Amino acid sequence: EMLRLIYQGKLIREGSRILEASSSVTLIETERHRIVVDTSSRDKEDVVVKGLERLGLSPRDIDVVINTHSHWDHVGNNHLFKNAEFINYENYRSFKDREIEILETPGHTWDSISVLYRDYIVVGDAAPLKDNIVKEVAPGICVDRDLALKTLKRIKSLGKHIVTGHDGIYFQDLKNRG
Repeated sequence: EMLRLIYQGKLIREGSRILEASSSVTLIETERHRIVVDTSSRDKEDVVVKGLERLGLSPRDIDVVINTHSHWDHVGNNHLFKNAEFINYENYRSFKDREIEILETPGHTWDSISVLYRDYIVVGDAAPLKDNIVKEVAPGICVDRDLALKTLKRIKSLGKHIVTGHDGIYFQDLKNRG
């Protein structure tokens, strides 16, 4: 049982223009499931496959894919996972695995969800970059900036390590949790 970052993601901006975007890809292995959270952009197909291979896995070994939201840079490689059940905002309530919890984390999109697993929360673009967490600043793209900031603060208050949408893992000091 474990959580591994398969791909850290990338977000390159010039001012407010996004030049390149590809989401983080996270593998969670529970007792019952091999789960991939977000599959990144289509141009990262090789990176995703090679990342799984380094762990002795292939896309056919994954039985669940959870999409934090439906933007192209987070779902571009869903096609690789032929044996997987796909989970998103529409159907997450029906997914049962006692080791993970799925939370609604709206703001970036109305239908954003995050995945809680042990000391980690995989948040997609509720926190695209570590800077969003450190500076408590809403994502650059949101449907509701106030809601996005409220969601970000709620995520941070959980006291977990945060797997960001495009910037790897923001590690919190877990020793000093309340």
